[in-house]
Amino acid sequence: MNSLNGNMQSMEMSAYHSAQSAGSLHKLAAVARIKWLCISQNAMIMIGPVLVIGMVYVCKILYGINSGGTLVPFMRGVLLNIGITMNICAEGFIMVGTSIAEEKESHTLRVLMTSSITGIQYFIGSILFPFMILMAVNYFVLFISGIPMDIVPWGSFFFVSMVVSLTSCVLGMSVGICAKNQMNANLISYPFLMVFMMVPVFGNMSEGLRRISGFLFTGVMTGMTECLAEGEKYVMSSLDIAVLFGELLISILVFLVLYKRNGYEKD
Repeated sequence: MNSLNGNMQSMEMSAYHSAQSAGSLHKLAAVARIKWLCISQNAMIMIGPVLVIGMVYVCKILYGINSGGTLVPFMRGVLLNIGITMNICAEGFIMVGTSIAEEKESHTLRVLMTSSITGIQYFIGSILFPFMILMAVNYFVLFISGIPMDIVPWGSFFFVSMVVSLTSCVLGMSVGICAKNQMNANLISYPFLMVFMMVPVFGNMSEGLRRISGFLFTGVMTGMTECLAEGEKYVMSSLDIAVLFGELLISILVFLVLYKRNGYEKD
């Protein structure tokens, strides 16, 4: 294990240093490649998307057996909401946050202060692969949930899923910047999970939670999936758009403040 960690650290350091003399796209690609190495070689992170997809699929089979082979709309909505919110929150916060915390432990993040990699290159490179994974799992969950595909507004689903996944990744970066190590990153993620995952999932059980859910970016996503589960046409409201872009902007500003406050912004 120590040998593996040592190899990872040396690979990260060499990639960051080699990016100093490369062009902008090569620098961004170098950051993204190292992020992918961190994520793909962490079994605890990589098993998460598989568990989400597997859980939704198994629950669909089990509930289908109990209901004569056909899921009622309410149960389709529950499966879809749990699968997507678990993917967005658990994987988004933990996947990105843990990878940044791992860099802080190995001190490779400090290399940014003396390298020519800019903050925006690090930002994009850090969330590129996690963002793609979140988007892919959202579509997998949609396909296996039992929702009729002919009622899905693909444009709206892609847009909402994209903004929600991006917001989750940015919040995960803030978690990683604040965390002292990987274990601490997981602990910091729990309050985010409780709010952004549990409130929308249990929104159907309480009118108060439903109202709060409408002001969360994950709540906008679950609102769409509930309409799809009921076979209703989803129409994005002005409040939904304001919540999506407002919380994305806030999450980016929070990250930038934390990034600079922790001394990673070059003068």
